[in-house]
Amino acid sequence: MEDRQDKGPDLYLQGITVIREFVGKLRSLGVKFMKDEAKEIEFFRDIWPAFYSKLVLYIRLYLLELRRGTMPADGWPALVGEEEGKAATFFRNNREFWQYYRSGARVIDGQFTRAYSQGRILEPLAIVIDPDAATLASYRAACCLAMYEYCEWLREERAELSMGTVSAADLGYSWAATDADLAEWLFGIQAVGATRYQGQSADISRLQKWARLALGKEVANIYDRARVLRSRKKERLAFSKKMAAALEKKWNEADGKFE
Repeated sequence: MEDRQDKGPDLYLQGITVIREFVGKLRSLGVKFMKDEAKEIEFFRDIWPAFYSKLVLYIRLYLLELRRGTMPADGWPALVGEEEGKAATFFRNNREFWQYYRSGARVIDGQFTRAYSQGRILEPLAIVIDPDAATLASYRAACCLAMYEYCEWLREERAELSMGTVSAADLGYSWAATDADLAEWLFGIQAVGATRYQGQSADISRLQKWARLALGKEVANIYDRARVLRSRKKERLAFSKKMAAALEKKWNEADGKFE
């Protein structure tokens, strides 16, 4: 099984890069939503946090994986517990806002306007945020969404720890094809929504984690790998077509049809 400590930070760093590309486009998109207060609230309540929460989440996971890579293996459970405590404290401090935001309550709509943020002169964050491209509430909502997903991530880690330390390699499983083949396969699974996590289609980061647990394999810099696969001149779906051809041949032989 490959050392996840070498792979984890790179995976989330790649995610940070991808999300930042989208975040960079938000400012120009936001201009279209600033014509009236209703659209301004819609942008800063629904659209802005959805992107920035991913950025906040990936940065947190990246830093956590860096810490994991510099500590003894037996220190990981304590670090998970420390992070669980931080998450619990965060939601205690932001309970009311999170409850209103998550329930869709309109009572906090006014907090998502730039005028509201500009009037909060005693808020430290109000001094440093871009007053034309963000609001205090949009940052707060993004942090809440990120922390919620972070809690889910920690819960998975806690479940793995409670199951013991048996790896896919210990059980005899391994990935016999190439990294490129695994990347193509995982992106294919994501594209058709074949694997779900808590009722939603699993994203690549979760599929990477699943592959590590089930097959003892993780693709380094998987998003870069995907770009290479897409730029293939001869066949972008080489592994998918190889699987289809092999299965077709096997079923034909089972039916007594031989070439």
